[in-house]
Amino acid sequence: MKQLYWQLGGFLLLLFLPFLLTGYLFENFYFAGFTLIWFLVLGWGMFRWMQAPLEGLLKFMESIQMGTPFKNRIVRREDIYGQIAKGLEKLERTHTSHLSTLHGRMEEIQAILASMSEGVVATDITGRVSLINPMAAELFSLTPGDDGVGEFPYKIFPDSELGDVFHQVYVKGFPIEKEIKWSNPERVLNLRLAPIRDEVDEIRGVVAVIGDVTKLRRLETMRQDFVANVSHELKTPLTSIKGFVETLLDGDLQDREITRKFMTIIFHEAERLNNIIRDLLDISKIESGRTELGRKEVELIPLIDNIILSVDNRVKEKQLELKRDIQAQVVMGDENLLKEVFINLIDNSVKYTPSGGTIIIGSLRGEEETMIYVKDNGFGIPAENLSRIFERFYRVDKGRSREMGGTGLGLSIVKHIVERHGGKVSVVSEPGEGSEFRVIIPDNLPVEENWNGETE
Repeated sequence: MKQLYWQLGGFLLLLFLPFLLTGYLFENFYFAGFTLIWFLVLGWGMFRWMQAPLEGLLKFMESIQMGTPFKNRIVRREDIYGQIAKGLEKLERTHTSHLSTLHGRMEEIQAILASMSEGVVATDITGRVSLINPMAAELFSLTPGDDGVGEFPYKIFPDSELGDVFHQVYVKGFPIEKEIKWSNPERVLNLRLAPIRDEVDEIRGVVAVIGDVTKLRRLETMRQDFVANVSHELKTPLTSIKGFVETLLDGDLQDREITRKFMTIIFHEAERLNNIIRDLLDISKIESGRTELGRKEVELIPLIDNIILSVDNRVKEKQLELKRDIQAQVVMGDENLLKEVFINLIDNSVKYTPSGGTIIIGSLRGEEETMIYVKDNGFGIPAENLSRIFERFYRVDKGRSREMGGTGLGLSIVKHIVERHGGKVSVVSEPGEGSEFRVIIPDNLPVEENWNGETE
């Protein structure tokens, strides 16, 4: 702007100088003075005429630079300044449109990153973390104010392989996928890292997609254990049946006493095999939802009394004291499925409570739920077994369970039925002191879909 002022001043001086010299040579000082005033006024007018649009253009360019809207029209003229102003206005509209599009896309990306079930961590060309989405922050227990952005990965994840993997991808330039164990909290994480490249294929950073596969790996382990257990559980009675049948075929079938003894064993093993298959089918039906969940008020006293009656002979044989303390009279749910729950729990207590022991069956009313418990002073369960007690075929004492005719599926059935009702089952136990199984059933049962996809 200053350069323009000097150029304009020089132009006016050159224009004014001949008139000034003419007045001076002809000693017409009035003419010279008038000419001087005239050119000063003319110069000031020309200066303002040129300065106003330039100031407008400068303010407009500053507004573009700052990203703020310029409400007034820059120049209302049709000369070169007006053409420049129109060009700048068009440029500003294009610029605003591009910024709006870019802002919209950034909002979309942020929304996608925020809604992802996997963690995303990205680094820039310096190797520092430039982005961490909410799921990644949750996985690594990072807080919004201290999420690690701007730090190197090895500083954010000091006791993990993750920092080294970022470095490997950046240096080697190819994707890496691997699983690592994270200790706080204990998790198994699946990492998929890839380099970020620019238009000339130069590496500008690294992006990592991190999935929590802890539950998946646990399910795989449980599946493998289940296959091994069910194979063993089915093989044991089949081997026994086969062995006794072969003995009978190779021996003298005229000995009725031996034949009857072997046939009795074969019958019990076949019954055990049938029970295992029945329980497996029950679990499958409950899990898949093929059994319709009844929704009505179930009277607890007659339900429990019928179950107590079914175990009465064994209770008398072992001289057990069986008490009933039903304070909550009614529970919402499926009567047949709930009966299956309490048959299993009461039957277990009768089996694993030594002679002369005590079993208490009771219920308590909560605000929006009912708790039913079965408590005994039996053998109890060691602490290390409590977390797995509801798994299929899991037994605390395998030998004793088989002796007493258990399939190893009863508590798993209990868990699935209770969860189907939207409830919870838990156990409190001390070895040598006994166990207390607690079933909580909510008043409002979960909404389920029938086979037509309609809610019930």
